[in-house]
Parts: sequence; structure tokens; C-alpha cells
Amino acid sequence: MDIYSMTNQKGGVGKTANTINLGAALAEHGRRTLLVDWDPQGHLTEALGIPESPDDRTMKGWVLGEWSGDPHELVVPYRERLHVLPTNMDMFLLDKGLYMSNAREMRLSRLLDRFEDDYDACVIDAPPSLGIGTECALMAARRRPGKRAGLVVPVEAEDSSIRALRLLLRQVAILCEAMGEQVDILGLVPSRFDTRDGEIVSSMLEAFRGMGEPPVIAEIKKRTDIRKAWREKKTVLEYAPKSEAAEWYRDLAKVVLAS
Repeated sequence: MDIYSMTNQKGGVGKTANTINLGAALAEHGRRTLLVDWDPQGHLTEALGIPESPDDRTMKGWVLGEWSGDPHELVVPYRERLHVLPTNMDMFLLDKGLYMSNAREMRLSRLLDRFEDDYDACVIDAPPSLGIGTECALMAARRRPGKRAGLVVPVEAEDSSIRALRLLLRQVAILCEAMGEQVDILGLVPSRFDTRDGEIVSSMLEAFRGMGEPPVIAEIKKRTDIRKAWREKKTVLEYAPKSEAAEWYRDLAKVVLAS
């Protein structure tokens, strides 16, 4: 199973929408895809209209060793070839529990190992923080022999995004050195922007494009279809399959699959 993490510690950058629609595009390519709602706020679960996992059987409980059942029981089929590991309200306690756990950075990776033979691809909706939950998502998407993996980083076209990106890159470098692992950053995805908003947006886009590494691998502009699909609890590829937005995500999936 290839594992990708949609990661940025900065909130409001389009992580969840990008996770959902990249997953849908991978499924459309024939990949059996698992979406993981690893964000304690649970936006992905809510956006797809999926019920939270039962209080006595949760992802947080399995990761922290509080529940030892079969994690396949947690999976909710959403569409053909597109399934979800949903959240539960107890996820807000995850970081506290992880800080008191051994081998904490690898806990999510161990969970996903259980699904290795069931799916071709996994996309993690990582939390908007620099905490241990994000480190778990980074390690889950580490480089593994014979597998595609890495980070897709949605960014906002505003000045504060550069600092946030530098912090993330530093966190990745420090964690990789400490863990003796390699995490590849597949690229940046400027998201939720409107070029009509003026110089700040256009200058930030040029700054991202001019960085070279990590490269810009897609640009997701503001589109009504994306918001309407969210409201209808659908992917934009299902809600508006011939739209510009749907094509952007199909193109992003092609880049990810070619990585």
C-alpha cells in the first residue's frame, strides 16, 4: 500500500478537501484507496457524512493499546474503491496518550500495516499542528522499498505560508535525522486561492513556483463546485465530474502515481 500524508501544520489551507478529492481521483484510477481521518477535528469524517466510530472501538483506542480488536472493523465503505477510517470524539486525547507511549512516532504506521494487503493507496488527513500526531503521519508516509510514499503539502497564497512551510520542512528534517528514516516531500499544492484577489496572491504563487524544491505539483483555485460538493457530502469528482476542479485533482493523482 502506497501511503501519502496531506500535511501542513497551518490550518485552513485545504487539507481535508484535498485529501478527499485526491483519494477520489486515485480510486478513479482504479486504486483501492483508504482515507484516514487523523485530524482530531474530524472534518473529513463530517464532510463525507460518515458516522464516527463507536466509542468502544476507535482509531485512537487501537493506536494507544486501549482496544485490541481488528481495526478493519473501523473501516467505512464510502464509494467503490474508496473507504474511510473515521474519527471519534476521543481523538482530542490522542496527543496526550502518544506522549506517554513507547515508539510513539510509529503508532499510526503500525495501524496502517494491518491494511497493507487490502488497499493500493492510503491518504492521511494530518492534523494542523507540529505535534506528535503530525510526526506519526510523517513516519507513516516515510520512504519504504518498493512503495510510493511522501507528503503532499497544501499551502495558502498568503505571506504567513512561507514561515509555516519552513517550520514544516525543519520538523521533517529533524524527525528524519532522529528516526533514521527518509520522508519525501512530493510537492506543494497552492489551494483555495483566487487570482483576482490581487498582488499578494500572485506574488505568493510566483514565490512557490520559484522555490524549485519542493516543486508545485498542482494548483487548486477557489471554485464553487468544491464548496457545493462538500455541502452535498460528495467528492467534486462525483458532484461535478467534468468540472475544472475535478480535472485538477485527476492531474494531481497522475503526479502522485508517477512519484
